[in-house]
Amino acid sequence: MSLEALILGVLSGLRPGTSLAAVMVLLRTPDPRQPLLFFTVAGFASSWVMGMLVVAVFHGADVAVGGSTLAGVLDLTFGAAALGFAAGLHQGWVRPRARRSENSSTNSAPTRFRRMRDGSPRVAALAGVGTHLPGLVYLVALNAIASDRPALVDAALQVAVYDALWFAIPIVALVLAILRPGAAPRYLAAATAWARRHEHGVMVAGSLALGIYLVAKGARSLVS
Repeated sequence: MSLEALILGVLSGLRPGTSLAAVMVLLRTPDPRQPLLFFTVAGFASSWVMGMLVVAVFHGADVAVGGSTLAGVLDLTFGAAALGFAAGLHQGWVRPRARRSENSSTNSAPTRFRRMRDGSPRVAALAGVGTHLPGLVYLVALNAIASDRPALVDAALQVAVYDALWFAIPIVALVLAILRPGAAPRYLAAATAWARRHEHGVMVAGSLALGIYLVAKGARSLVS
């Protein structure tokens, strides 16, 4: 697996997001183990399938258009988008959605997650899919995987590794719900507290570094 995709997977897994809000709601259901399992498995499976489709598209376009040219164009496009996002965050033009504290009760959970409070496996599965739709970071990682032109089995494994990193919070929450169910919400909230307090700075720095790296990589591919 490329270092680029590996780093992006770690960043995706550690950054607080809507997935964390959904997981915190599920942890407060009467028995969180089953809904968390459905949330994680359904979300992971759908992300893996979409990832494989995107890798196939990137790989096919790479063959049709020409490897270095298309890869360079994609890197430049993704890099410019990341730089624009970093600038927007820094200037206040782009603002992440305000999130409620994970220490609050389920009654104050985001409206779209309140249906999960009864622990319905079906609702949890739909939430797992809905909170893990491919975004810019995922597309960049998939492009990095596809650019190495891996065999089908190798590509499937690399996408699965990335998704496992992306689903780090749900997976850890599921393990805690099984081993230490009463303490799981407290452990998870404590583990993500620092990341939430510094999320803005982390997002700006991460997007800036990613944008510079991809623009440089894309330019090098096009001129070589």
